[in-house]
Amino acid sequence: MENYPNEYLNTKRDLTSDFNEAKLQIFRLNNSWERFGSAIRVGRFLGDKGANWELDDIFGELSTDAENMDDGIGENKTYSHKIKRLDELIAKNIYSNDALYKILRAKERILRRLQDEAGKGSKRSSQDEDDIDT
Repeated sequence: MENYPNEYLNTKRDLTSDFNEAKLQIFRLNNSWERFGSAIRVGRFLGDKGANWELDDIFGELSTDAENMDDGIGENKTYSHKIKRLDELIAKNIYSNDALYKILRAKERILRRLQDEAGKGSKRSSQDEDDIDT
């Protein structure tokens, strides 16, 4: 019985650490999405702190999730491949704001889908889920 409090506290500390990191990552993602929205609204598509810069930051946060989801699927269907292709299109269209806007919005949709599939985006519930949140 004497070791019980220490084991309990160690387990709780480990769980708290995992929870805190997940929460912090979601905060960082939210901040990046806000900066992306601000940049794209004012037409700052490229360069330091531009919309593409922020999308690259988001992809960096989600890169491990992308690698896990990309594992075992065809090369052309991976998140990494899709982002690479969009980055190539961005490089080819640096002088066309209309094209850049559309490409950046496509990149945004892919990253939002990645975030959702990684469980770090919008909340989804299943029919058989217990009321664990209440």
